[in-house]
Amino acid sequence: MTKTTARRPVPGLPPHVGRMLRRAGAVASAAWQGCPEEGLPPVRMLRQPGWLGHVRISGEHTDPCAVQAGAEKVTDWRSAYTAHGDKDPAENEYFGLPEDLFDPEDDNALDRAVEAIAHLPVVLLSGLYDEMENGLARTEAQYGGGEDRWSLIEAYVRLGLVPPANVLYPPHIPDPKRPERLTAYLIAAYLRAACHQATGQLRSDGRMVRRLLSQPRTPVA
Repeated sequence: MTKTTARRPVPGLPPHVGRMLRRAGAVASAAWQGCPEEGLPPVRMLRQPGWLGHVRISGEHTDPCAVQAGAEKVTDWRSAYTAHGDKDPAENEYFGLPEDLFDPEDDNALDRAVEAIAHLPVVLLSGLYDEMENGLARTEAQYGGGEDRWSLIEAYVRLGLVPPANVLYPPHIPDPKRPERLTAYLIAAYLRAACHQATGQLRSDGRMVRRLLSQPRTPVA
């Protein structure tokens, strides 16, 4: 007789929510376990970030009242970053990368990253300021429509990361230039990121609800 091991519930969540999350995670992991082409790891091996991914806008940290009064100028983030791979960013936004993505002791790490996304209309940026942030941005060679979003998602997975699902959403139409196998892989990577993000949000909401329920109840007059 085969012994069946009961699944352990996700800590801090109702059992039915835990089952839903496990099911969603299984679908995302199983959507594509193989490699659609040489050089891409299975979806299950993509790095789960401990960050949410940031989108910075030109003048984001500028006081609008100070700008209107002429006391401060609107700055363009592109003036604070170096673009690698002979590409220039065209949009006024960039998408953040983990600080520890590139090994500082590996002189060729940046070159390998640039080569991995060289065919995409996406540029790799490194910061010139103290925090030395890294990021991705669209370039002037955009496909237009939703196809450049596919390129950003692909750039993340080629760097070994799941895309930040809170700021990158899949386009509604597929890119005919991408093979179906690659598109399936990118969707699976996005689903994995979305499940990771949803799990964190539900756990946070669960903790908040438990705190509310633990507070003394006020009697109804």
